[in-house]
Amino acid sequence: MQHLRELAEVVRVWAANEDRVRALLWYGTQALGTFSPFSDVDAAILHRGDPAEVVESLRLELGQRVRECVHVHGRGEAAFWVDDALTKVDLRLVADPNELHAMATSMDVPAPRFVAAVDKDQACGELLRLASLRGEKNPVALVDGEIEKFLIGFEAASNAHRRSDGYRFYFEYNLALHRLARLVELARGNADYLFLPRMLLSGRLGHQEQIEFRDLHGVLYLPRAPEQKRKLAGVFLKIVRELASRLPLRRSIDSMASFLAAVQSRDLFFNVRDFADAFGARVARGRLFRASALSRWAGTPELDDWIARHRVVRVVDFRDPEEAAANLPYTDELAARLDVVSKPLSGRPRALRAPAMESLGGTYFRLFRTHLANVVSALRIVAEPRDGAIVVHCHVGKDRTGWFCATVGLLLGLDVDRVVDDYLRSGQDTREDSMRDFLGLVAAAGGVQALLAEAGYGQTEVDILRRQLLVQTGE
Repeated sequence: MQHLRELAEVVRVWAANEDRVRALLWYGTQALGTFSPFSDVDAAILHRGDPAEVVESLRLELGQRVRECVHVHGRGEAAFWVDDALTKVDLRLVADPNELHAMATSMDVPAPRFVAAVDKDQACGELLRLASLRGEKNPVALVDGEIEKFLIGFEAASNAHRRSDGYRFYFEYNLALHRLARLVELARGNADYLFLPRMLLSGRLGHQEQIEFRDLHGVLYLPRAPEQKRKLAGVFLKIVRELASRLPLRRSIDSMASFLAAVQSRDLFFNVRDFADAFGARVARGRLFRASALSRWAGTPELDDWIARHRVVRVVDFRDPEEAAANLPYTDELAARLDVVSKPLSGRPRALRAPAMESLGGTYFRLFRTHLANVVSALRIVAEPRDGAIVVHCHVGKDRTGWFCATVGLLLGLDVDRVVDDYLRSGQDTREDSMRDFLGLVAAAGGVQALLAEAGYGQTEVDILRRQLLVQTGE
């Protein structure tokens, strides 16, 4: 580790002789004196003038030893990798000592958080005083705070899952996972390095626990999101129970378990909702559901419970059979149980994205005209009297299902703004202008009833559909 001390001394001498440097403060292992062979040389530089000139001055001082140098302009961050070992010199560049206040006062890091190597005009006295304060950490307050942040992060991740935003789910999920790591450190270790617990897996977890914790990794592939959320919630509750056995926590285990279960239940069924949700009290609830492919949850107890709770008796699949067979197909057992019927609203391959010079709303209208016979067949199925609910879906439930449900809304005489709102509730990349374009093209072609009449769907059948789906007087 002598190379670290020698490199630090080179940086210190440079700072002492560089007029644009007012102070050089060590932080991290350099301040604590806890070097390891893997340590960096961490330094905060109080400078005058252009920080880029300060960085360039140090680069020239290190000369041919520098293998790479980066400077993030506007953020006060720079780094050098030096010699064949690629030892890192990590810099924070500030023009005012107050810019380092958060680092100096962070109780996540043990004191001293800064040590002066050079302080030419004694500008850092108060900062160094704050950095030396050890403070008393309240373990209950720390745990309660991490629990709060975990719950916020877990819900944010699950909400991103509900909106089918894969990267945002990954990002928010990993923030929640980090909060869990901090709770493990508080349960099994100490609060010295909560910002990034050191050797967490090997130092705090048994062999089987390490395997389980590694398996909590974030995923970008959303069909795996429900499983990851269940596992993350389970390990969180296990660690919190361990903490609650010796600390008087503010929240009860039961209330946290109930909240996590409610979040998972809310977001488990991606883009599945009652058609009535967007239309206030005008549409009868529990009769028509719009969804993404229910086959993605085949074999899960949650799907079985959802089917039973909503008394689902029939499903209309808008995917082309070849598409359905290749991606999330129904098992024979589930297809028979749900009485799944195929009424494709696109061809092979799935033609949803607009070709050149055609808007997405134009694509919707083209598919509507091309598959008019299947639109009518699906409408007739929806209108059938039944003791239970019908589900219509495509793959993700926003495009084909979106314009089909808009067609239903027009036939029911529902408010156009609410029809658009129903479409937008699918989230993802839905845009208001896409549905407005579709509705405008339908109107310009004579209206939805005139278009459907071309396929033999007349006023009598519209009336039957309205009786089936609209709230009737006295209901």
